[in-house]
Amino acid sequence: MMRIVLLMILFMIMAFTLVANITSKKTGRPGVNVGREINRTLKQTFGGADRLAPDLGDAIGRMDKQLSQLGKRGDTPEPIEGVTGNLNISGADFSGARAPNSVFAGVLINATQFVGALLDGASFEGATGSEANFNKARLAGANLSAAVLIGSDFSAADLNQAAMRASDLTGSNFTGANLTAASLSGSTLSKAVIAKAFAPGAAFVDAVAQSVDFTATDLRGARFGNADLRDAIFAGADVAGADFAGARLSGAELSGALNLTANQLAGACGDASTKIPHGMSLQTCE
Repeated sequence: MMRIVLLMILFMIMAFTLVANITSKKTGRPGVNVGREINRTLKQTFGGADRLAPDLGDAIGRMDKQLSQLGKRGDTPEPIEGVTGNLNISGADFSGARAPNSVFAGVLINATQFVGALLDGASFEGATGSEANFNKARLAGANLSAAVLIGSDFSAADLNQAAMRASDLTGSNFTGANLTAASLSGSTLSKAVIAKAFAPGAAFVDAVAQSVDFTATDLRGARFGNADLRDAIFAGADVAGADFAGARLSGAELSGALNLTANQLAGACGDASTKIPHGMSLQTCE
């Protein structure tokens, strides 16, 4: 029973420590080593409790140090596990943080700064926020599926093989991002900017991508099956081998797309406002 109580206290400490350190950073006041103080209190209060759980103090100390270093540029904390479930870190600045494989599932990240952060393999599954800043962040293999990140900045970010399925990324900026083999299938990308990006093999299957700007983006081998690409812009985009089967291209600009063939448009549809290269045809959407 005592072990269970101590473990419950440990989890409470972990959550409180994160809040304390973020608050101290914003106000400029010295951070409090909550883990050390509560560990000292536990020893005084329970006496022999440290013998029942001899590693408790060390675990608290490691977690406290880890959380306090997360937002400091240049530090290299170990991956943080369990930063989950409606935790609000909106407005916090984690620019330059090194936290690969960390878990931010379900967190609130309105205007949170992750500029240049190392977040390879991290999980933001189900995260919610607007105008989060991931400019130049490394998110290779990261999981951002089912996230709502409207108007967020992923410009020049490394999203190689990232999972962003069924997410709402309306109005987000991916200019210059690396989206090689990334999966955005089923996501809402309307009015997003994916210009001058590198996205060979990326998946946009069933995506809602109305008015997306793909100008000058490498989309070789990308998959747009059944995607809603109405009014999308592909000027200067390399679409060699891209799959548009079932895509809706009404009002889309494809006349300036590079390496587009008639066969690629055979299974797609458009309307009179769709712009395609001279000599090609497109069936009318029902």
